[in-house]
Amino acid sequence: MVLSAKVLWPLFPLLLLIVVVCLTWALVYAVRRSRGATAIWLQGAALGCYLLAAGAAMASERGAMSAHIHRPFSLLTQLTIAVALFRIWGRERPLMVLNIGAWAAILADTALHYLLAR
Repeated sequence: MVLSAKVLWPLFPLLLLIVVVCLTWALVYAVRRSRGATAIWLQGAALGCYLLAAGAAMASERGAMSAHIHRPFSLLTQLTIAVALFRIWGRERPLMVLNIGAWAAILADTALHYLLAR
């Protein structure tokens, strides 16, 4: 298999979908199970930052923005997920799985960008 953007392009929307579904599900879980205001705010912030990162990345594909604008939002998303994981580690298994899944998809997207840039 040749590592080219034409072959691997469908993975980017799939990874975006995985992250959005995991973070949305985690937010709904935190709200429905009333896990506290901090958990709700962390999950909402992670989802909001990721949606901003995705929007900035899509705008940069069309040439409307610099390609680097989405990186701070992505890093903020990862930081928020890390804080959420630190707070719930070992206590809330469903939230842990959803946050780890979202973070893994973000890291896979980053790795895919790196592979295609080489």
